[in-house]
Amino acid sequence: MGLQMHDLLAVLYLALVTWLVIYLVQNVHDHPFILAYVKFLLLATFGECLKKRITQGTWMPDHLILRALIWGCFGVWIATSFMILDSGVRWLVSASSPSKAITAFAISAWMNVFSGYGFFMMLTHFITDRMIDEGVKNPVEYMRSQGFARWAKIVFLCLIFFWTPAHTITFLLPNMWRVVFAAYLGIALGAILSFASDPGARTPRAA
Repeated sequence: MGLQMHDLLAVLYLALVTWLVIYLVQNVHDHPFILAYVKFLLLATFGECLKKRITQGTWMPDHLILRALIWGCFGVWIATSFMILDSGVRWLVSASSPSKAITAFAISAWMNVFSGYGFFMMLTHFITDRMIDEGVKNPVEYMRSQGFARWAKIVFLCLIFFWTPAHTITFLLPNMWRVVFAAYLGIALGAILSFASDPGARTPRAA
């Protein structure tokens, strides 16, 4: 799979979006939820496109616009959760924590592992992803599908070994760079959740 013009355009897109995110952080800081929506719409969706390029040689997943709009909604949810969990855990442990690094790790570990938030958020994405591909069903039916056990295992391991250390770094960064770093983590989130879903186990949506 050689380098193609679409790949160069993807690199240009990523550079432009990075500039846009930095610009928005500096100029739209009074509207964090708008920033979160735009950031995830552009970058988490890019993660899904990257997965498509790696596995199938093309950049365009099915129902791209719908997936992007849903990722924007997830961005608002994630931004809200960051604010609540950051302030709550920081208040709980900061008095007894010997360092900023331990405080950041405590926030990240609570968010990704112990609170259940990380898994629930990714489970919600799993269900919406299946709804796009297969049509609307009872959510329990998606969790009974053949690919769910594989998905759950990958997500659980990623929450412990990737997202916990990654978000520890995020909470240590200055505010502007925290947003930029989190934006690139959005690409990883889109790619990981796309890889975790088992496309071979899906039933295509009826025409």
